[in-house]
Amino acid sequence: MTNKNILKFETPDFYLSAFLLSQRFKLLSIDKANPHKAIFVFQDKKDRQSFVEDFLFGRAIIEPKSFVSAIKELKQLLHSNL
Repeated sequence: MTNKNILKFETPDFYLSAFLLSQRFKLLSIDKANPHKAIFVFQDKKDRQSFVEDFLFGRAIIEPKSFVSAIKELKQLLHSNL
């Protein structure tokens, strides 16, 4: 059962998605309709904008292993048939 009231944040940015995943944002789905660009769909949070800004402006501090793990997970999901 899906909740239509869930706010979503979508981005085609792979590394931003890996960062958000490593920061415990819930990945809801990956839209693979366009074979040249996947769209990562996350459950939005009220503080998401600050996470995105910290990532884009180089202010984010992240544990390297969690970031690498998130990259591997996203790659696996991208190449799966789910």
